[in-house]
Amino acid sequence: MNKFKFFKENKVRVYEILLIVVAVLCIYFYKINLDYRAQNLSVINESNLLKKNLDEINQKYVDIVNKIEVTEQDKIYLYNSLNGVLSDYSGLMKDYDTKLKEVGTLSKAVYYDDELLKKYSKYYFLNENYTPSSTVLINPAYTLNNKEVNILTEVKPKLESMIFAASSSDVKIIVHSGYRSFAEQKGLKSAYTRTYGITKSNQFSADQGYSEHQLGTTVDITDGKSGLSISFDKTKTFEWLQNNAHKYGFILSYNKNNVYYQYEPWHWRYVGVELATYMHDNNLNFYDIDQNKIDEYKTKIFD
Repeated sequence: MNKFKFFKENKVRVYEILLIVVAVLCIYFYKINLDYRAQNLSVINESNLLKKNLDEINQKYVDIVNKIEVTEQDKIYLYNSLNGVLSDYSGLMKDYDTKLKEVGTLSKAVYYDDELLKKYSKYYFLNENYTPSSTVLINPAYTLNNKEVNILTEVKPKLESMIFAASSSDVKIIVHSGYRSFAEQKGLKSAYTRTYGITKSNQFSADQGYSEHQLGTTVDITDGKSGLSISFDKTKTFEWLQNNAHKYGFILSYNKNNVYYQYEPWHWRYVGVELATYMHDNNLNFYDIDQNKIDEYKTKIFD
């Protein structure tokens, strides 16, 4: 392409040089012809033939230059056309991505359970027939005494990623309990009531239908030493959770001075990374945020 451009830009000069060469050769052979006309008639014929060949070469050069000019114009046209097509394609892809995101958001809004981000505690009731969409066992290596503990299927990888990250910082997170059905929560509350009395048990245990554990998104956590007690907030595990749990979508449900239950440093609920981070960065408590605001994060809960 550079060579053609060079010839194109210098075609006049090349043409002049070719003419000069032809003229010089003609003069040269003409002089020889005068001196040796009788003996070298063949030289005249060769000179004429050379001139003819040079003329043909020059004409071919002109034809090539003209073709190059046409090709360059075509290339400019094609280049501009291609840019127009690419621009249209880019616009269509942006529209497609926008529509795809809208469809994805609407699908999530329909598919994701409305209850996952609802407030459930002493004053908010969960229907007794409610069950999570699906639950799975947490890796027994992460549970207290390797017992079977279930959690919402979508939350399991978030929880186990958090536990693994903590262990990389030499922090031990042990899951004491997870999902509990309506019947299991009822049985647990009855046992606590028999042991501690109704007044005392109401301070730390929810009645069936009022427990976050029935959502399948909540776990009670220990370090394997302190158990489910207030002293857990003095542990290295609790400190790590305060600083890092939001990165995996978990929040502390019942902080100090909440009006629902006693302070429970071991009780952590999954609400999604975006909402948990928003709460952490603004020092907010889940139950103090307007429900409409919380619902805005529903479609992002498992992002």
